[in-house]
Amino acid sequence: MKKNILKLSFLALGGLLSAQFSVKVDVPSDFKANQAFLYAYNGSQETIAANGVKKGEHWTFKVENPYSGIMKVYFPSTNDAFMLVTENKDVQVKAFTSANKISTVEYGDTVNKVFKDFQDNAKKKDQILPILLQMQTFYSPSSDFGIAMKKEIANLSAYQPQDLSQYPFLSFYTQPLEKYTSNDPNVKQEDYINFINTAPEYLESSAQIRQVLVNYLQKSAKTSADKDIDKMLKAVDIESPRGQMVLSEFIDIFDLYGLDDLKAKYLNEAKSLKCTITDRLNKTITDSDKVAVGATFANYTFNNPIHTKAKSIYDVKAKHKLIMFWSSGCSHCEAELPKIIEKYAALKNNGVEIIGLSVDADEKAYKNRAESLPWINDSELKGWNSSVANTYNVHATPYYFLLDANNKIVAKPNNFAEAISILKIK
Repeated sequence: MKKNILKLSFLALGGLLSAQFSVKVDVPSDFKANQAFLYAYNGSQETIAANGVKKGEHWTFKVENPYSGIMKVYFPSTNDAFMLVTENKDVQVKAFTSANKISTVEYGDTVNKVFKDFQDNAKKKDQILPILLQMQTFYSPSSDFGIAMKKEIANLSAYQPQDLSQYPFLSFYTQPLEKYTSNDPNVKQEDYINFINTAPEYLESSAQIRQVLVNYLQKSAKTSADKDIDKMLKAVDIESPRGQMVLSEFIDIFDLYGLDDLKAKYLNEAKSLKCTITDRLNKTITDSDKVAVGATFANYTFNNPIHTKAKSIYDVKAKHKLIMFWSSGCSHCEAELPKIIEKYAALKNNGVEIIGLSVDADEKAYKNRAESLPWINDSELKGWNSSVANTYNVHATPYYFLLDANNKIVAKPNNFAEAISILKIK
């Protein structure tokens, strides 16, 4: 009898230790990737849910904790990523590649098939249907094209998503959440507060909370933004896990949009909390502190730098270093670059070296632009998956840090004009 009890105990323990669900990705045999990660979401923050294990042409990710929501599969060596959704159930994906890059994926599980169908048809209804309705006036209804267009208009107009009641997360994502991510003009601030205060835990795993909060802030007058923020934080209880997530997202939003006064105010409020701080909020505090004015800028080892033989940022010797995060596809960066080129000689003469760190993913686009610039540039060519984005808490480009000779952060200019003003360069 004791042996049977012991055996049953081990079986029960084995069930507890086994994965909640698995994500399996089939890849072509010639796809050269040596590492893969599966990310879950806590607000807009990505956290590793599982490391991929490769066997033949299959990658398997075993998720140990319950999770329903949006996830991301990422292959660092090829800088490939794609999104999926899970209802705490197994997911099956088949990836297709071209030139060792993932070109498209097909989902084999029901949940992702349903989600993709919803997204595709919703996109067609929102973007293509209005165009077709305008175009139909230019074509004869009896022509072949006119008949085909009329049929497509009828199909899109009549489309109704299937019943999602058996998919709790999808039901939340495609119905109540969509109302608050679309910036509906009929939704009032009080509605946003009530939604965030009462929404199920799927809000955290939807990866959409930041957009909801941005839309909420857009309802505020500039003179009352802090009052509206305080109203939201009071309603959701700033000491609760959700309240701390909302506070963390607000701080990141202020950093993203250069709202330094609001960021400082609510960062101090976060540090003043007497309750247990969640990992989510603690990371926001830590990430902000490590790149605050007065902190030492972490070193970065170059990958394939242009216009220097230095191996790292610390190897570059200068009275001041102006670190610029940028990308070739960033219109705001392009607006700044001619101004920097114009002042570059004056900067060099005053002991200032510029170091550009690009968050490009396209090697050709990056090199074509970087090689035309006279200062140091480097890129991991991993886009926003680049380590520098996380290390230096960069959410947008262009983004600047001004360092002294000892790599201490002396300023974080909002633009190049502010940088040369601080440096007193004319």
